[in-house]
Amino acid sequence: MVKRRQKLPDSLPYVPTFDTVCSRLSLPIEAKETLADAVRLAMESLMPFEEEAYTYSYEVVREQPEALDVFVAGAANETLAQCGHDALRAVGGLGKVRLDLSALGWARGIVARWPQVGEGIRPVLVRAPTEIVFLLLADGAPLEVRGFPPETADAMLAHAMTLALMRLAMEGGETGSVGRGFCLATESNEAEPLRQAMDGEVDFEPLADAETLLQQGLRARAEDAGVTFDLTPPVWIAEAKALRQKQLLVVGGAVFAVAWLACAFALFFLPRYYQRQADEIQAQIDAQHADYRATMALRKQLDLVKAYGDRSHSALEILLLICQSKQPNVVLKSFTYDRTKDYTVRVTGLADRASDVYDLINKLEADARIVRVDRGSQVASLDRSTGRQSFTLTLQLPVPPNPEEDEEEETL
Repeated sequence: MVKRRQKLPDSLPYVPTFDTVCSRLSLPIEAKETLADAVRLAMESLMPFEEEAYTYSYEVVREQPEALDVFVAGAANETLAQCGHDALRAVGGLGKVRLDLSALGWARGIVARWPQVGEGIRPVLVRAPTEIVFLLLADGAPLEVRGFPPETADAMLAHAMTLALMRLAMEGGETGSVGRGFCLATESNEAEPLRQAMDGEVDFEPLADAETLLQQGLRARAEDAGVTFDLTPPVWIAEAKALRQKQLLVVGGAVFAVAWLACAFALFFLPRYYQRQADEIQAQIDAQHADYRATMALRKQLDLVKAYGDRSHSALEILLLICQSKQPNVVLKSFTYDRTKDYTVRVTGLADRASDVYDLINKLEADARIVRVDRGSQVASLDRSTGRQSFTLTLQLPVPPNPEEDEEEETL
């Protein structure tokens, strides 16, 4: 049994779903070992904020033999500052109580109260007074999440839910396994957008105690040791640490005052006191310098990762360029991509006319990714076995600066 480090407050903080950017990442099972890096790179492209201006977290919602479904969500730090900061600070919970997402709390609370919703894939619409949340639950886990302000029009809700169901059908091929829709709202007519998206009837339950149901779900997740999703901004954790240091400083100051009164008659006390203050300030300066150097080293590593993540000169991109540049009657016989030492691409093929080969060469030379096209002493020659013009082209690619490791030769 795992002990909780912090007594949970009566009302747990949460982030409204419509204030966040939510998404589901479908990753190969091999990405499990480097999941944190994969999520970080995905969030850099999803979040419309500077890197230091937002906080994100993730949770694996479904693990299949060959794929991993990961739910990710992020929000601006300014938005998170309004999500229970003062209440947590009042009870000493900053950095100790997780800041969860309302959609995840709704999912846990609904499945606990209506267990049948946790069986199979079930679309769920929650129309609470403070927000509207659409969930696609897979055996109780949130596979897809959409959040909306409470004043959102029914037509927009129906459209968004229809797109989510279509995505599930296209990506997972699970259209036939989607179960009956479920709606929680004040009145039954508020389930109409889900009926339109499902093109059929849905189960309806009145939502008379929305906040109670949400808090039950959040509390169940907070008490679950296996749940790690947390949108607590780093600045909150830093603030909590500063508060603890301040409390320690206050206690130490009181003790110090007593000692000072007892030893005030000693003339040597004041020089030692000021020396101690100077040492503390110097220690802070040294600590900040070390943190600065560590941060700069991390930024260099990130820049290196981004540089090697550029696949604009990969074999598939170059092959796509050739296929888009050639005439329909031009047939490729071989494609050899060599970046072991020469950084070249060798292409052979057949064309009806020599002019088609010249056209292909001109288009390739016009692309910025190709340094030059070597065509040999003769651009095209007659292939007697086919009666067509045979050609061989060598594309010179730019040599990357300071490559740290060679890439293997790829032949298609």
